[in-house]
Amino acid sequence: MALKTLPLLFGGDYNPEQWPEATWEGDLIKLRQAHINSLTLNVFSWALLQPNEATYDFSLLDKIMALAAKYQMKVVLATATGAIPAWVIEKYPDVARTDIDGRHARQGMRHNACPSSPNFQSLAQDLVSRLAARYHDHPALVCWHISNEYGGQCYCDNCASAFRTWLRGHYPDLAAVNAAWNSNFWGHTFHDWSEILPPMHLTDMIDAGSDKPVLAGAALDYRRFQSDALLANFKLEKAAIRAVDATTPITTNLMSTQKDLDYFQWAKEMDIVSWDNYPSFDTPASETAMKHDLMAGLRQAPFMLMEQTPSQQNWQPYCALKKPGEMRMLSYQAVAHGANTVQFFQMKQSQNGIEKFHGAVISHAEATGTHETRVFREVQALGAELASLPADLLASRNRAKVAVLFDWPSFWGVEYATGPSRQMDYVKQVHLYYQMCYDAGLDVAMIGKETPFDGFAAVIAPVMYTTSEALSAKIASYVQGGGTFVTTYMSGIVDDHDNVYLGGYPGSLQEVLGLWNEEFDALPPETTVNVALGADQSCSASFLCDVTHPTTAKVLATYDDAQLFYTGAPAICQNDLGRGHALYVGTQLDAAGLRFLLTKIAAAAGLDLTAAEPFAGVEVTHRYSRQATYTFAINTTAKACAVANPAPTGLDLLSGATQPATLNLPAFGVVILKTPRA
Repeated sequence: MALKTLPLLFGGDYNPEQWPEATWEGDLIKLRQAHINSLTLNVFSWALLQPNEATYDFSLLDKIMALAAKYQMKVVLATATGAIPAWVIEKYPDVARTDIDGRHARQGMRHNACPSSPNFQSLAQDLVSRLAARYHDHPALVCWHISNEYGGQCYCDNCASAFRTWLRGHYPDLAAVNAAWNSNFWGHTFHDWSEILPPMHLTDMIDAGSDKPVLAGAALDYRRFQSDALLANFKLEKAAIRAVDATTPITTNLMSTQKDLDYFQWAKEMDIVSWDNYPSFDTPASETAMKHDLMAGLRQAPFMLMEQTPSQQNWQPYCALKKPGEMRMLSYQAVAHGANTVQFFQMKQSQNGIEKFHGAVISHAEATGTHETRVFREVQALGAELASLPADLLASRNRAKVAVLFDWPSFWGVEYATGPSRQMDYVKQVHLYYQMCYDAGLDVAMIGKETPFDGFAAVIAPVMYTTSEALSAKIASYVQGGGTFVTTYMSGIVDDHDNVYLGGYPGSLQEVLGLWNEEFDALPPETTVNVALGADQSCSASFLCDVTHPTTAKVLATYDDAQLFYTGAPAICQNDLGRGHALYVGTQLDAAGLRFLLTKIAAAAGLDLTAAEPFAGVEVTHRYSRQATYTFAINTTAKACAVANPAPTGLDLLSGATQPATLNLPAFGVVILKTPRA
């Protein structure tokens, strides 16, 4: 189920409840001047919709919905459950969360509901049922937006009880739980279900600075349970909508690589993925691209860019303004990677509250109509461009021959581990390998463990810490069938319950990789070692060094450093199995080492690196439809540059002209080259 409105949705969060009603129509007239064609409404309006348990008042929402329809604006309608009214907490204290320190919250903040509270579930279901019954056939409605930015953890008694119920559904008995968690460690053996408590600072988290659990298997399961519990809240609201509306797409806005939720499991329940893109002033373009590709990869489908800022974002350390053209560039980067909407937070800048200095289409300076700002003019120009894009572009998809695997259980597990290094950052590790491909000009798909590997010439799985026997068999089948699989240090170390595989690392991956590791050496920060790449080539390595013993694998690179007692041991290996190949990287390579590695991957997987000539700072990305190939060339930098035209026969959708053999891209410049397909 996907959005079917054309042109592309262009708009975002509007909070009319923060402004006098007399200003609403003027706001919408102003927004229409910027080609805004959609509004996200009702995100935090529960307290106005339901002033007490016995009273519902939809009058204000009725009025703004009618105004949106009057001005031909589509509405992404939120269910308003992202923030709880004060009366709810006062009457039902169990609705509020308990934090990892055991402190029970009172009214305030947002995203503050305990997912296991029966009172919250009942109240939310009733509210959403009424919203759905009232607005499901409204002419402006285009998408349902459940809650907002789900995340966080709760450790209350309701969650403790629900966790035990969740465990009973995942294990045959208490003995199986004890075995999976190795709970005899430090005398944790459980003899009754009631003895199991959430891992928190009052129970089993021993390091308040980095939250390391005694029983990582228990902590992993609690992560899974909390993700599932919040997902159950989403599904409850979805069911309330589906009771009266069988067709309107339903989403909730995700947050890329945020740690709390396993988004691959969530995406199964979402009709369309949406997410909020807030890169910092120093976020590399490759990281933003990776996050877009991850959101597209959750369902292997286009997604909604639900939020970004048109200028500054006030909650980051520095409220840096987006430079002229940067907002446009970031918007087209999202479209290049699969976004079929361009939306902002927010339409009108708040006069008070914590987000009053967050950017908006209508800023403080424009609120009275006295001035028109640079940001408004840029939004207006972008809106005109987006309205002219062909419908076929929205029907197109991204394709890639190379996939990078992202896995939330590995994310949780490797960062819960006490050792081998406090420098471990799972997202940075994945980005390292994504950037290796991105810098070479390759399109990359982000996938999960359940994603079919067929169709990818190469699958790269950095720091795949948790690995089941079934996944190992899937990898072996992929390699034997002709695929190229690549993995790294700290992969295949434990099963799904954090039990280390015995008999040498990387456990059940030993056969497909043709090697075993006896230990890994964690290097201190700022320490590097030399790696010999052959033919008088070398590179630097850091972070971790595996001591590897090949069995059937051949050695591609070795440690070559007198300070290491294991100098001469393999740093990179390749095992040929069936019609395919498996590569293992035992240390963190520098840029030169990663370029060397990519040549080996390309040779094994049959990738043509010369056809994807890299341009420093210019991202080249493709979308494909039955009719055409769309090649995006995006200058992600603030400096003008000249690069070779990646699709010289293509027609630029933005200028309407063919482009020369050399593209002269201004700062943050964009071309979209359409090449018809046979």
